[in-house]
Amino acid sequence: MTSQLPDRPELTSRVKVYFYDTDAGGVVHNIAYLRMVEQVRSDFAELLGWKLGEMTGGGDCPVVARTEIDYVKPARLGDTLIIGVKLVRMEKVRFHLEFTIQRDLDEVLLSRVKQVMVPVSLATMRPVALRKDWLAKWPELSSV
Repeated sequence: MTSQLPDRPELTSRVKVYFYDTDAGGVVHNIAYLRMVEQVRSDFAELLGWKLGEMTGGGDCPVVARTEIDYVKPARLGDTLIIGVKLVRMEKVRFHLEFTIQRDLDEVLLSRVKQVMVPVSLATMRPVALRKDWLAKWPELSSV
């Protein structure tokens, strides 16, 4: 139902940098940013009606088709990061997300991430049409 969806398709979360995210110098590994994005994207999927427990078995699941990441400045051990995500465009069988990663202490931009997602039926492993409730709630984002 569209009434359960947020007015704006966006989410902001905080993620703390731990030892396993960093190299010996305490700088966040490039791949750790993708793990953090995955965590926030999973929370975002739930906000937008894709409950994690319902995506297994034969359900539909958003799958990453493309990722672009720009590393602007390094994050370090102990930093708390503000990760924002927005749904920015919808097509027939894919949608586009944009993320920003900032340091909480001074709100300096550390990274920008763009992802193209494809909803896939786990029963058939084939793309499926975009959610109708999304198209109804945010028609301005649709190019369908």
